[in-house]
Amino acid sequence: MKVVGVIAEYNPFHLGHAFHLAQARRLTGADYVIAAMSGNYVQRGAPAMFDKFTRARAALENGADLVLELPLSTAAGSAEYFASGAVSLLQHTGVVTDLCFGSECGELSLLEYPAKILADEPFAYRELLKRLLKSGAPYPKARAEALRQYDSRISADILKEPNNLLGLEYLKAVRRSGGKIRPHTIRRIGSGYHGQQLHDTHPASAGSIRRALLQSGGHFTPDICRQLPSAEIYVSYQGKRPVTEDAFSLLLLEKLRRIQGEPLSQYFDVTEELSNRIWNRLDDFFSFSQFTDLLKTKNLTRTAVSRALLHILLNIREYRPAGTLRILGFRKDASALLKAVSERSSLPLVTNPAKAELPYEQLYADRLYESVRSLLHGAVYQNEYRRKMLVI
Repeated sequence: MKVVGVIAEYNPFHLGHAFHLAQARRLTGADYVIAAMSGNYVQRGAPAMFDKFTRARAALENGADLVLELPLSTAAGSAEYFASGAVSLLQHTGVVTDLCFGSECGELSLLEYPAKILADEPFAYRELLKRLLKSGAPYPKARAEALRQYDSRISADILKEPNNLLGLEYLKAVRRSGGKIRPHTIRRIGSGYHGQQLHDTHPASAGSIRRALLQSGGHFTPDICRQLPSAEIYVSYQGKRPVTEDAFSLLLLEKLRRIQGEPLSQYFDVTEELSNRIWNRLDDFFSFSQFTDLLKTKNLTRTAVSRALLHILLNIREYRPAGTLRILGFRKDASALLKAVSERSSLPLVTNPAKAELPYEQLYADRLYESVRSLLHGAVYQNEYRRKMLVI
């Protein structure tokens, strides 16, 4: 049995994602595709605009055979934690033979050498990185510049693109894990990661689709629906205010007021510098997004700040690798895959939360998300303990 793993957020699942799944299967000759997907919170430090079961269904209807949920601290972690946690999760299945990720360059050979440097961390590279960090450069820029200075043959253009950089982290994680999974990459199609507009002629980015939904007040216009395979899946979101970090503003402010004065460095990825800035500017808090913009600096990116605030809100104090395999859904015609995972997995399988012991922080985070979503949309609250895996 040949199984290819993909790692994604699908927030929302769009035409580019469908292309990726089809190409991953074709390129690797895989019998099955497993998607390791973020739950209700995503890597940029925000709640997902669409709940995890809606996104899992879209993936299953458009190329995935089984969808696993990434652990909370993986899904809401920096690129390094996101990649290493996701690769580890796929390895724990005991069945994944290949990994396929998207990149701007579309050439594995261009990414493998810099990934080797990142994984092995030779002395000269470490010294360059330390010097650049001391100069005040933010970590992503310092790392890219250290790689370029370490070996001028490494393309500077490669290191500027977000999916190339995430691909380096996937390759680094595979290398450090022993390289049992064979990596592949495909070139992204359509708009770039930071694309701003929807286009009729090619797939839009997830960010541009989310932006269009915000501008339309949650209405799925024809332009938006053209970008979404199985657009009917999102019917419960039609005309509803999109779920964003600002829906969590009062919750974040209440948490910060309640713990005011405590050292925030006890939370995952919160530096002493950021902790001081939070306490010094707390009286200027207006909303989650506004406060994030207020706290960012030349050396501290907006995404890093947003992740840190989310960690505080959700009480994430440390990185925790997966302790279970939470299956969000699978296809009936992939029953042989589910059977193989149940037999070979090195972690317990969770198909029904009511019969499993999930980490408290995971349950708390999901309950918080569902509470906000249900109130925001005037919808019935969906109890996490009653959410069994999808079978389509």
